[in-house]
Formats: sequence, C-alpha cells, structure tokens
Amino acid sequence: MSHSDIEDILPVTPLQEGLYFEWLYREGEEGSYMLQDTLEFEGALDPDRLADAATAVIARHPALRSGFWMRQGTGQLVQVVGRAAPQTVTTVDLTGVAEERRESELAALLAGEQRSRHELAKPPLLRCVLVRLGTERHVLALTYHHILLDGWSGALLLEEVVEAYGRSLTPAEVTALPNPYRAYGSWLAGQDRAAAERAWRDHLSGYRPVARLAPGAVGNTALDARHLRRRMDRHATERLRAWAREGSLTLNTLVQTAWTMVLGRLRDSDDIVIGRTVGGRPAELPGSDRMIGMFANTVPARVRLDPAETVGHLCGRLQSEQARLVRHEFMGLGAIQRLCGLRELCDTGYAFQNFPGTPRRPRQHDHGLRITPGGENTPHYPLALTASCEDGELTTRLTYAGSLFEQAVMEKLASALPLVLDRIVTDPQARVGEFDDLGIGLLARPEEAPDGDRGASGPTETATARALIGLLSEVLHVPEARLGTDDDFFELGGGSLHAAHLSIKVQRTLGLELSVRQIFDHPVIGDMAQVCAAQPAQPAQER
Repeated sequence: MSHSDIEDILPVTPLQEGLYFEWLYREGEEGSYMLQDTLEFEGALDPDRLADAATAVIARHPALRSGFWMRQGTGQLVQVVGRAAPQTVTTVDLTGVAEERRESELAALLAGEQRSRHELAKPPLLRCVLVRLGTERHVLALTYHHILLDGWSGALLLEEVVEAYGRSLTPAEVTALPNPYRAYGSWLAGQDRAAAERAWRDHLSGYRPVARLAPGAVGNTALDARHLRRRMDRHATERLRAWAREGSLTLNTLVQTAWTMVLGRLRDSDDIVIGRTVGGRPAELPGSDRMIGMFANTVPARVRLDPAETVGHLCGRLQSEQARLVRHEFMGLGAIQRLCGLRELCDTGYAFQNFPGTPRRPRQHDHGLRITPGGENTPHYPLALTASCEDGELTTRLTYAGSLFEQAVMEKLASALPLVLDRIVTDPQARVGEFDDLGIGLLARPEEAPDGDRGASGPTETATARALIGLLSEVLHVPEARLGTDDDFFELGGGSLHAAHLSIKVQRTLGLELSVRQIFDHPVIGDMAQVCAAQPAQPAQER
C-alpha cells in the first residue's frame, strides 16, 4: 500500500494485538478467528439493490478498510486504513441445484468461506457473498477476520445493511453518515495504565495456574470446533431473572458463577481463572454504542471457590469484584499476563452476549421481507461458553475443540450448567461444597509435552545464542550482561508483539528463521539457539 493509498493510521486495541499474535503463531492457518454473519431474506428481493447497500455500508467504515502492519525497527503494530478497499459482493445462484441438495450446498459454501485465509496486511479482510436459493429466498453472508470487528459491531453492520436497503440510500448518502470510530483510539490512549496495572496485580495476587485443560492447544479453528446448545424456556429464564433482580444481580453474573463452579469441579480446583470477553465500549465516549470497529477485550476473571460459602454470597462477591475492575478492562490480556510473570493465565473462555439490533429470530420488515439473522464464530479457546438471552429465553452454547475433548464429556458439561443454575436460585443458602456431585467427573487430560530436550548440563553458549542475547536485549530493553542461555523469554517480560519483533530481527540480522510459534514453544534462550542452529543460514538483510 503506497502512502497515497493511506487514509489514516490508527493504534490497535489490546484484543487486536492478541489476535495478530495468534495469526502469526498459527502461521495463517485456515479458519482461524474467522467470523460469519448471515441474513436470510424471504420475499421479493432486489439483489442488485442489496449488493449496493452492503457495498456502501462496508465502504463507509474505516475499520473495514484496514490492514495490520508491524512497523519496521520498532515492532509496533498499527491499523492502516486505506482510502479505498475494493469490495464486491459475489453472487452465487443455487437455484439450478436439486431442491433437496440446496441446504447442504449452502452449508458447504458458507463453511468454505469461514475456512478462508487472510493476509492481515492486505485489506479487505471481509468478504460478501449473496446466495440465491429461490425466487423469493436469498442469503447474504459477511465473513471476516475477527481482528476487524467484535460481535456487537457485526450485529450493527447487519442492521445498517438492512436499513440502507430498506431506505434505498445511495452510496453517497451512506458515506455521509457520521462515523466517529477514531475517537476510541484517543480514549484508549488517555487511560490510566499505572492504576490498571495495580488493580490487576491485586486481583491476581497469589494465583497459581492449574494444569491446562488442553496441553499444546492454542485455541479453536472453524475446522475443529464443535457446538452444544442448551435453551431454557421462558418460565425457567424468568425465574432466574427474578432471583437475580431481587439480589441486585445480573443474569450474566448468575451464569458466570454457575460456569465457574462447573469448571472448578471439572478441574478439581478452588481457584479458577477464565478469559472473560467484555464489550469495551466506554459509556463516557459519545456514540460508542453505535460505532463499528473492534472494542471488545478479553480480561482474566478470577473466582476463588470457598466450600463453606453460600452460593448466593458467591454470586454477590463475584459481581462486586468485577465491578471494581470495570474501569481497568481496557488493558489487554497479554499485558496482564506479563505483569504476573505468566505465559498463560487461562485456556477457557466465557462471554455473555447482549448485542443491540436484530435478535436471532425471524422478523417482518416494512419493505415486505422476512429477515432471519444467523452466523457462526469460533472462540479463541479450546473450551468456551457463550450465553445470551433472546425473546425471554436463556441460551448457552458450549464450543470445544473436537480433536481434544470427548463429546460424551462435553455433553455432561453442557447439561450440568442449567442444573447448577436451577439449584442456585432454588437454594441460595446451599454451600459451594455441596455442589461437588455434578455428574461430570474430573477431566482426563493428556500429559503436558516435555520442554525442549536440553540435556543434563543445559545448553552451551554458542555464537547463535550470543547473537540472540544481543537481539533480545534490544527487543526487551534488558542489558545484555543480565541475560544468559538459561533465561526464559516470558520471565524476562516477553509477550506476543515482542516475539513478533524478535522473529523479524532474527531473520533480518542473522538470516535465520525463528517463528513466533517456535519462540513460544521454546522460550529458553538456549533452546531458541538450538532451533536456529538446526537450519542453514540464509543471507541476512542487514548486519
């Protein structure tokens, strides 16, 4: 992208930084962090008008014209907004396919879109497909890398496309609508980072990570993800809501408490940390609830389970502890992990979705169309729970890596959650320790892979190791004299962007390949040197 093609350069958010690292770690693996939102239209639809509406809406949002670049020399990741990112709506006509096969063909097409790869430096990172299934049935699919948008923004995007179509807005009229997303970067830069660091240190003080649920797993992919849904009827859901209201609690708190208790049993631990997705839209930033971009963040949610505490008191304590951290939820998970000197705080995710706009149920629109939203996403953890409440019914979706967990175990896990929720509201004076018998059993986990084979005497001081020490000194701002081959990248304060920066420096300075994945799999300097020494050197770009 030339300078004349660049409209703006924006800072990245904490979650974008994390997603960029995951993309580097997975080396662009297909299906990684691809989200998909769909709209099904039943009725007389003008396909050209819909395509124009979608194209215009996408073009007006800077976030959707962005690519992600790491600045040479500094390793700083930035969001580069192009003046124009060519966006076309691909049309696919399935009316020629036998009617009994159309649904399977549609599913295969959408799955293929979600398995796609993206080069994050080359926008557009979003694709539009309009599928014709019949004279009065169409599906519009927007598939994009999660680094562009959060789920809230995805819901807003669908809403804007429907509005632009219904009002027959011209592209010029759509583009002229206000779009203050850049203000979020300014707000983010103005936050009190020192206060946030103190708050997260206090919250996680004394935490000792338990064994990982899925050793060696980084997350999920569209190829591997399995989903288990459970829905509570309106009567059961209202019962939960009424109990929560009576105690000045949220339904989110109630579900999160139950999920943590289930995980405590699964992991045989009374100190649980999960990755909790937060909306990240500051109330003090005008219009943030209508902005389209990346606002969401993942922060650690720690819950200490005391067998003698009542479950009612646990719910209240969890809500109070998280309320004290709300103003610090802008800080990224990677930075928080570095504060604690830990490589990974959690490998289990949780999100309570409360998006604006169209519910995931059909609804009739003024222009004579019945529109049904839908879509799929792949959480960033091998095991994650997503909860939402639509039309008065609580729905939970357990997503897990199919290659890592047995379906029978996951079925028990998904079914245990509504039982725990019911028991909490039925008997809030019950003790946490009385919930041990959940019918889950402890999860049989594979053994952790051993660390690199370093030998009894440890790695030797080689020329490659000395060169790596020099580069690490530059990247981590640690004096060379303090570094040795036994030092660990993470214990020195290294994180995802440091790893990416080091990888670039090793290639350019030493002419060797050391990927982000290899750095994270072999964090000891001596082990990194062995990885580098096992390959022939290529001509370095700079010396």
